[in-house]
Amino acid sequence: MLSMTLIVALCISLVPAAVFAASAAVTLNPVASVETGGTVVITGTSTLDEVIIQVLRPVKSTVFYDIVQVSGGKFSSSFTLGKAEAAGTYKVTAGQANQVATADLIVKTAATGTGSGDGNGAGNGGGTGSGGGTDTGGETGGGTDTGSGTGSGTGNGTGTVTAGSGSVATGTITTPGTPITPPATNAVPVKVDTGKNTAVTAVSAKGVITATVTQDAAALAEALTAAAKQDNHGAAPIVFIAYNNHAGEGVQFKLPASVLAAAALNAPNTIISLQTNDGEYSLPLSVLNFAAVAQSLSTATADLSIQVNISPAASDLNSKIQRNAQGIAASQTGAAIEFSVTASGNGTTIELNHFGSTYLERSMVITAPVDKNRATVVLYDDSTGQFSFVPAVFNKQANGSTKVTFKRNGNSIYTVLTASRTFGDISKHWARADIELLASKLIVNGSTASEFAPDSSITRAEFAALLVRSLGLTPVAAPAAFTDVKEGDWYAGSIGAAVQAKLVEGFQDNSFRPSETITREQMAVMISRAIGAAGKANSAAGNPNVLLAGFSDKTSIGSWAQAAVAQAVEAKIITGMTSATFVPSAKASRAQAAVMLTRLLQYTGFVN
Repeated sequence: MLSMTLIVALCISLVPAAVFAASAAVTLNPVASVETGGTVVITGTSTLDEVIIQVLRPVKSTVFYDIVQVSGGKFSSSFTLGKAEAAGTYKVTAGQANQVATADLIVKTAATGTGSGDGNGAGNGGGTGSGGGTDTGGETGGGTDTGSGTGSGTGNGTGTVTAGSGSVATGTITTPGTPITPPATNAVPVKVDTGKNTAVTAVSAKGVITATVTQDAAALAEALTAAAKQDNHGAAPIVFIAYNNHAGEGVQFKLPASVLAAAALNAPNTIISLQTNDGEYSLPLSVLNFAAVAQSLSTATADLSIQVNISPAASDLNSKIQRNAQGIAASQTGAAIEFSVTASGNGTTIELNHFGSTYLERSMVITAPVDKNRATVVLYDDSTGQFSFVPAVFNKQANGSTKVTFKRNGNSIYTVLTASRTFGDISKHWARADIELLASKLIVNGSTASEFAPDSSITRAEFAALLVRSLGLTPVAAPAAFTDVKEGDWYAGSIGAAVQAKLVEGFQDNSFRPSETITREQMAVMISRAIGAAGKANSAAGNPNVLLAGFSDKTSIGSWAQAAVAQAVEAKIITGMTSATFVPSAKASRAQAAVMLTRLLQYTGFVN
């Protein structure tokens, strides 16, 4: 529904105001003029169910955004204008799609102080405008002052800074933001100086409002050097850039690739944390092949930029997600966010969306109540309306909100779904809790809509598919790697992803034997490889005999599986059938698979 902003932008420049007055769907009542720091009240009538209200500054950046319900044909909304906002004519719009009404809002400077100078300072406080002028009212102005000179005055009121003769960047938010931070590590994050950054707001063809924040190269280089030199106590160096964005506004951080590439040479494990009020992206420099990206764009690294985008989903997309969630007996908790990384150079932009075996962390905050055993982060495919599990942990914060940190080796649209799933045949089963956990997180399905068949055997193809889902991997639409896996088989994409992630290898005759029941030792091998794919070190390496010494049947464990069984036993993912036997050739059940997958996810930090 944010597409209305594009229409608004076009209407402002191309369409006479009379056209809006002809729309019967939405009308805006005249908006009373206010002084800076005053309350703006917006009212009107509409035949729509809800309207989007947006208020644009004279410099065309958003100062207020809201989605309000229409009740009895009427709607209203209000907000307090910042004391440091610039005086001038603001544009108020209300509606959606092509049913939009507009009105002018006249904002006047609070008449409590006077000043002089090309910088247009006023008042008697001592704050400095971002151009050459000085705002003596005590707060930074909403625009960029490109004039020169110092304002002065004797009043005690709030000063403002207005634009000089040069270019004008977007206005800034004067209220404190709440940027989302990454999970805590042993390293102390180094703050990147953003004092010389520029932020320019634009509206995309789809109507999405995005502030492009261009990071000063020297400040970024200085922070990266400081982070690499300090004692990080064994953790990766981390620097962070925070931007206080408006509600509903996406943010694109534009970073100089040459600075990042230079830092990667000295400390490739360095993490850049990009933080907004909606989400956080932890980007390791190690996943960026700067030379290859520059070559693909036919440019030099010095002329390359990396963009990290964090964009709240538009209300129409959230509506689609809610409808599709209802179709699988789930509900959306919080709003969706799109994360992406792109590279630009030589007039071309490409998306960077495949990071190999590296899981990149992103975070968001949910204010609604969250049950960590019933909630899950999902990837949403807008083209199919399908959801898929994404590894995530939920941590309650002091203010009652929940911080959600999720991991995946690619980018997409992410949201949180809540579901409560069970099956009629597990009510008294020993594996009930684990089965319900994985079912609610969209990892396992029942044998039917109402039954799970917990004690039935599980095939090699079924377990490979569950493992791929548990790791948040995307099925691979590629030619089958095995002679007995055909392109049209339901499991072909999952086995393709498992091969790509090196979870499976098959047999010497180049077969996979997908329909065979998986054995406990085969399951242990796949789980061991999944631990490595998740980035977890093998703590059992070098001492498998010690770990297997307690099993009287250890000699019956295949030599090819002994190290994997030892690792799975050491991680407490797989236990013996009895205290003294492992029984490697025993057939695994669906319930056993669910329990082992739950333990795997907890061991790797992929669920709570």
